Amino acid sequence: MEVKLLQNDEDKIEKIVNVLRNKNLFLITSHINLDGDGIGSEIALYLALKKLNKKVKIINQDKIPYIFKFLPYSRIVEVFNEKKKVSNFEVAIIVDCGNLERIGKMKEIVENIPFLINIDHHLSNFEFGDINWINPHFSSCGEMVYFLCDKLGKIDKKQAICLYASILYDTCCFVHHLSLYTMDIVKYLLINKKIDAEKIAQKLFFERSIKSLNLFKLALDTLKFDKNKKICFMKVPKDFFKKVKAKEEDTEGFVEFLVSIKGIEVGVLFKERENGVKVSMRSKGIVDVENIARKFGGGGHREASGCFFENKSIEEVESIIKKELKWTEY
Repeated sequence: MEVKLLQNDEDKIEKIVNVLRNKNLFLITSHINLDGDGIGSEIALYLALKKLNKKVKIINQDKIPYIFKFLPYSRIVEVFNEKKKVSNFEVAIIVDCGNLERIGKMKEIVENIPFLINIDHHLSNFEFGDINWINPHFSSCGEMVYFLCDKLGKIDKKQAICLYASILYDTCCFVHHLSLYTMDIVKYLLINKKIDAEKIAQKLFFERSIKSLNLFKLALDTLKFDKNKKICFMKVPKDFFKKVKAKEEDTEGFVEFLVSIKGIEVGVLFKERENGVKVSMRSKGIVDVENIARKFGGGGHREASGCFFENKSIEEVESIIKKELKWTEY
C-alpha cells in the first residue's frame, strides 16, 4: 500500500530498519497492565524479525490478559522471571511506553541492553531511547508498527491480524484519535489480507467472563454522578476482586461503559490495588483527560488516559480527581 508519510517518520523508520537488519539478538517489551495495542505491536514486530532469521524474545512484566490470547503466537510471549537469567540482547524494542518506569520489572533487563529503540504514539513520551520514533498523530503503536513491518518485508496474515487488533483496540472500534492513515491501513488489511474483522471485534469487545460480569454488577452499585450529570465515577475496591475471585483484567471495558451513558462527558474508574489506586479516564473530547493524568505521572490521549496513585486510598484519590474535574456535589 502506497502511503506518503511525513519525512521525519520516514527518516525514523529508515534508522530503525537499519538497526533491525544489522543486529541479531532482540528483546521486545511493552508496558505493565498489557493492552491490545502493546501486545499486537509486539507480536507483529516479532514475526517481522523472525522472517529475517533474527533471534527474538518478547518478555513483559505481566501475563497476557485472557481476551488477547486469541492473537497468533500469543503463546510465545514470556513473563518476567527474576530467577531466570536473560542476557546477550543487542537491541531492546520498547513499544507503547511513555517512560522506562512503565515497563515495570523489565527495566532490570532493559537497562543492561546496549541499544534501545523507543516506538510510541503518546505525546508525554520521555524519549529514553537511542532511537526515539514518537508521533502522537498516529492512532496507535500498531499503526506505526504497520509501516515498520511493511519496510522489513511483506506483511502476512498473522501479522495483519495483530496489527488490525492493535488499531481496533486503541481506537476503541475506530471512535478515538484516528489518524490520516488509519482507514487506508484498515482497508488494506481487510481486503488484501482477508482478515476476519468480525471475529477480532468479537474477541476484543464482546466476550466477557462470568467473573467480569459479577465484578461489574458490584461496581455498578458505586456509580455516581456530579450535579450536572456530565461526570461519573465508578469504583472497584480490593474486596470486590476477592469476593468474585476476579483479576484487574476483568475490568476491561468498564470505563468505556461510563462514557457510553447519554450526557456524560467524562467517565472515571478507580481500581484499588495492594499498593495504591489505578485511575482510568475517558472523555468524549471536550475535557482533555491526558492533561489531568500527566499531572500525576500518567499519560495517554485527550480522550483516554490513566495514572496511578501509590499508597493512597480510593477515597483520597477520588477527592483529588474531583478537584481536577471541578466536580459539583448534589
